[in-house]
Amino acid sequence: MKNNFVVIILLFAVCGCAIGKKDHFEARELKYTELAGWENEDFVSAVDTFKSSCPILAKKSRPATKESDISINSVVWSSLCDEAQTVTTNSQAKEFFERRFVPYRIANNQREQGLFTGYYEPVLYGSLHKNADYKYPIYASPSELKDSKPYYTRAEIERGALAKRGLELVWVDDPVMLFFMQIQGSGRVRLKGGRELRIGYADQNGHPYVSLGAIMGNEGYLSKDNVNFFTIRQWLYRNPKQAIELMQRNPSYVFFRIVEKPEVVGSIGAPLTPKRSIAVDNNHIPYGLPLYMETDLPNNNGGSVPFHRLMMAQDTGGAIRSPVRADIFFGAGSEAEYLAGYMKNQGVYSLLVPKEITSQMP
Repeated sequence: MKNNFVVIILLFAVCGCAIGKKDHFEARELKYTELAGWENEDFVSAVDTFKSSCPILAKKSRPATKESDISINSVVWSSLCDEAQTVTTNSQAKEFFERRFVPYRIANNQREQGLFTGYYEPVLYGSLHKNADYKYPIYASPSELKDSKPYYTRAEIERGALAKRGLELVWVDDPVMLFFMQIQGSGRVRLKGGRELRIGYADQNGHPYVSLGAIMGNEGYLSKDNVNFFTIRQWLYRNPKQAIELMQRNPSYVFFRIVEKPEVVGSIGAPLTPKRSIAVDNNHIPYGLPLYMETDLPNNNGGSVPFHRLMMAQDTGGAIRSPVRADIFFGAGSEAEYLAGYMKNQGVYSLLVPKEITSQMP
């Protein structure tokens, strides 16, 4: 997320993509009857999420994405937004999507299957003042950062490169969960007395993200078939001396800001809706458009359940780098943490393209 770098728990996993092969955006037109579960969708909920970001996009024309060359101007967005505002019933919402959009199954190098993961809003415990219990700072973005990338690495920052600059927003007690909050791109810090600070993404140091999960799987810290948020976190807690060194092998570092809004905000400045908002690769997928997702979610029994839902592209993330790659926002709380931690499933999705611009599709 621009405001939430949101990047996502399955940065820990290994992508099923062919190593070294350049991504190639491809699209195949479908009929709505070919979308599994389409008739059972809650279209009012979907259009409400669509409306949360549509006005932002309607204010100005958006350039074409870098790879797919899809461009949607403000006239098209305004027309879609105006009509969406008139929708009140499920049948009206369904008719709105079917009349104004055409579904295209997205593929990468002729492969329609892609990796879908999840992210959530973690809760940490902190203090506005450093003490023996709360000694790990959450930093605001330094003023010189934008002109100094790549900036200090994670290791350099954690060893004191920014100390005594007055950039500390708050101090927390858990370096492992601070690391994961940087991956998620946002979170909450609960202070003594129950007050909570909502923390949002501000900037990043310009270094590429290095997957801790991949390191731990490849080097034998964990078995490759058992790498997820929970196994990684458990290992780090059990091995605190090695944990800091391992986490510092990811040079990417995220800076934060205190957010006054009551909700998590995605890259385009719109609030994110649990199980409706997704992070996508904006090099290929334009922000704001609906995508019909067909995948599975993990359940409490160690299995999975079908998840067929109309999602909105409202965010991005450092590990989301492919035409068929998405991160589902699950919200906050224990269920959201569970889903985000275990979500690592293959699936397909279909981009709903406004009829006015279907001539741009490959």
